[in-house]
Amino acid sequence: MADSVLDDQQLYEDLDDDEERDARRRLVAALLEAGAGEDEVRDAAREGRLATLPLEYVLGGSRKYTLTEVARMSKLDPKFLRQVLMSLGHPNPRPREKRYSDEDVEVAQILRRFIDAGLSRDGLLDTSRVLGQSMARTAAAVRELAGDALIQPGDDEEELGMRYVGAARELTPLMGPVLQHQLNLHLREQATRDVITRADLLAGTRSRTRDVAIAFVDLSDFTRLGQRLGPARVGAIGNRMAALATDAARPPVELVKTIGDAAMLASPDVDPLLDAVVDLMKAVNDEGEDFPSARAGVAYGEAVSRVGDWFGPAVNRASRIVDVAKPATVVVDSATEQAAGDKFSFQRSRRKSLKGIERRVRLFRLEN
Repeated sequence: MADSVLDDQQLYEDLDDDEERDARRRLVAALLEAGAGEDEVRDAAREGRLATLPLEYVLGGSRKYTLTEVARMSKLDPKFLRQVLMSLGHPNPRPREKRYSDEDVEVAQILRRFIDAGLSRDGLLDTSRVLGQSMARTAAAVRELAGDALIQPGDDEEELGMRYVGAARELTPLMGPVLQHQLNLHLREQATRDVITRADLLAGTRSRTRDVAIAFVDLSDFTRLGQRLGPARVGAIGNRMAALATDAARPPVELVKTIGDAAMLASPDVDPLLDAVVDLMKAVNDEGEDFPSARAGVAYGEAVSRVGDWFGPAVNRASRIVDVAKPATVVVDSATEQAAGDKFSFQRSRRKSLKGIERRVRLFRLEN
């Protein structure tokens, strides 16, 4: 069977010389020996990803179990296991498809231990979704970094593919300790900010609702800017904004997330959040004339913390306030103005109608 795809001339028709054809033939032979199917090889060649296909067999392990088999070995309900695996990034398996490896079985057995320890299934599913999304972004960043570093002028597909394989085998195991360290770091930092009240102890559960200061900071006219600049420059501006927001968020201020040109910050207290916003606005301004100016909206009040994000009235107000803020200004609601310390001064503005909020809201512009 291997001879049929190796000798299929359509597999080589896009190549210009015999050296490239010989390199592809060697790479295809190695893939077939590793277990790749003929259709999989043809699809990869047609889509220009033949050089990266070996990574699947280095990183994926031998696929020899169906979902039902993994569920049985881990003593988990197959429906729940399917939900968790899909939330982590696995595709939905076909009936009786052997898609899972020994590593997948180990993950499922760890999941069983979490449940036996008293963690809720709904909570584990929520956490899996966040983990899957975070790891997808992490993998994309690592892949982009490695892809740019490893490709060399004049490479053929076999050389590049084998270089990717060698780097994956050498460097991937090093990521485990790095990720474990970062998890411990963030758990420690967040634990220092956790507040457990007497009511929580009596109820036997933590209340997720609390008063919090929320800020949204975005770049003015970023959408229109994208129509004038190339995608690479727009992406670089977005990445730089994320880096500046990360630098500005110092405990107890937390960088909740970045979305394109916008950053969301949260803090249990108003003053540290305003300090962070002011620092971020100054950092954006220091980027020079070629960088868009920033604007910010801040609100203080009730919000609910859930799987690393915040929801509620204060979040809604802050997101709407930034929409009406002018470039290079910080606009806050009345609750923020009242909770702020004496070192901050504000200029009161007229009440404004904010999208999705019934009553007109009194806003204030930060002056220092």
